[in-house]
Amino acid sequence: MDDYLQHNRAHWNARTAAHLHSAFYDVAGWLKGEESLREIELALLPPDLTGLRILHLQCHFGQDTLSLARRGATVTGVDLSDAAIAAAQDLARQTGLAARFICCNLYSLPDHLDEPFDLVYTSYGTIGWLPDLDRWAAIVGRYLRPGGQFVFVEFHPFVWLWNEERTAIQYPYFSREAIVEEVSGSYTDRSETVSGTMVSWDHPVSAVITALLDQGLQLQHFREYDYSPYDCFPNAVEVTPQRWHLKELAGLIPLTYSLVCLRP
Repeated sequence: MDDYLQHNRAHWNARTAAHLHSAFYDVAGWLKGEESLREIELALLPPDLTGLRILHLQCHFGQDTLSLARRGATVTGVDLSDAAIAAAQDLARQTGLAARFICCNLYSLPDHLDEPFDLVYTSYGTIGWLPDLDRWAAIVGRYLRPGGQFVFVEFHPFVWLWNEERTAIQYPYFSREAIVEEVSGSYTDRSETVSGTMVSWDHPVSAVITALLDQGLQLQHFREYDYSPYDCFPNAVEVTPQRWHLKELAGLIPLTYSLVCLRP
């Protein structure tokens, strides 16, 4: 759909207000110093971020961006939603953390930013909003300095294939067609009033890796996980702290994956 950006921006603007006041994101606890980053990405990020320049793509309202700043990084967050970017800037003021936030369509980022970064980061529910992975990977490659790393954690496409009851495959794994849905609510609490049109795409893991390799990046790490670090799916079961399975498919399919690429 030509107007997918308009639909998705409006929906994420509506979600932002709900998310800021949800127990899911627990902004109040985070403001007191609780960590928003999860075990998967913490294991992949350098243990010491002091002085590193990090570009966080599709950063939502900046909670993880600012968590990176807490760990010493110099951070820039980018997101399509103007409501989310305004909230991110407000959180930066509340915490006194130095961060820059840019509101734009990801593909248009070169119109707003022209500098290299030591690390590009993006995580959880991001690339499904993008129709063209080659353009996405070109953005990643453009902003990595030589020797820089791309750290990526995402929900596995297997999660999105099923019907509502999770008894049969509804969406083909290799489909490149846009998925247009009228939705109500969000994956958090206090989101009953959120509704609108969402446009998304499923991307096979092979397409993600190929797009990055075609930019000349070198794959250093790839791993799949049988759990989600977030309770964001219907009928999920917590098997250990901050690890959830789908009740109907517990332990049977990957729910997340991670990769790290190097720009030579």
